[in-house]
Amino acid sequence: MGLYESLASIRKTGRAAATTLTTWPTALDAAGIHEEGQRSDYSRSAQFIRDRDTVPYLGVRVLAPPAMQPHLLAGLAFANRTDDLADAGNSELARARLADWLAQSRRGVSDDSCPYPIVRAFVNSVTVRGLDPSWMRTFLDAAEQEPDFAGFADEADFGQYVDRYTWPLLMCSAGLQYQGGPSDEAARIWRAYAEFAQRLDILNDLRADLTDGRLCLPADALTLHSVDRADLEQGRDTRNVRALLQDMCTRTRTVLKEARTVLEVCDPGQLIATRLLLLLQERQLEDINRSGPRILRRPVGFHPPTMVRAMLGTLRT
Repeated sequence: MGLYESLASIRKTGRAAATTLTTWPTALDAAGIHEEGQRSDYSRSAQFIRDRDTVPYLGVRVLAPPAMQPHLLAGLAFANRTDDLADAGNSELARARLADWLAQSRRGVSDDSCPYPIVRAFVNSVTVRGLDPSWMRTFLDAAEQEPDFAGFADEADFGQYVDRYTWPLLMCSAGLQYQGGPSDEAARIWRAYAEFAQRLDILNDLRADLTDGRLCLPADALTLHSVDRADLEQGRDTRNVRALLQDMCTRTRTVLKEARTVLEVCDPGQLIATRLLLLLQERQLEDINRSGPRILRRPVGFHPPTMVRAMLGTLRT
């Protein structure tokens, strides 16, 4: 049974009565998005996230309040599309595409003079939800430098990256759940979650990053455990490599303790979705830890039965 069929089965049995799964036109209406062009822009944004990453799409569509769904998906689409372009490499074409995206985004307009539906939808959501535009500007400035990324020297270097890139990226989506934007305290707590998510992504993306010529583990950690880049690129299963990966999982798990406090500051309508996301990510970290050096050969994904069980668990708590 596929994921969508599994969710449909849950709803038919009444076990997911607390979910907010509704038709997309109804969600657009609830969000006050009535103009034909804007509805198309938000629909394009939602489709982009659905095609790119099923997990956050379902989290929003099944568990978020209908009136919030278009805005959250617009934020996710903008953040992820910008990130994709920033990670596309150093070719002349890739840099040109990124430069045009950044220029259009910095204009901050939601009308047809901007050629990108995802940008138009996001800019409109920033206005409607009252998110501080400085989150977008900071993120765009950091994205401009991303093609020149050369890795992290140490933990301090990594922390600066989270501050200037990962945290603003996250707030471009998570920040939209708050009408008027997040409080300073809420934003600070989301910074902890941003660090946790970044560490988790680095671990799970090791194979893909190495294939693309990127190594995102701090250089001093490799030195500490007497591991060199070739050990990782060749997927060697050695005591030192295992110790390095165990250390990285431990650091990620340590940050997770503070990241969990986002459940205390998220909008009530986002509580179940945020709880589900954290549960899935905790399980992913456990799987990565158990995988050891196998994570150097293939990432750990989410299986549909696991997602459905996790969703049911969040609905029962």
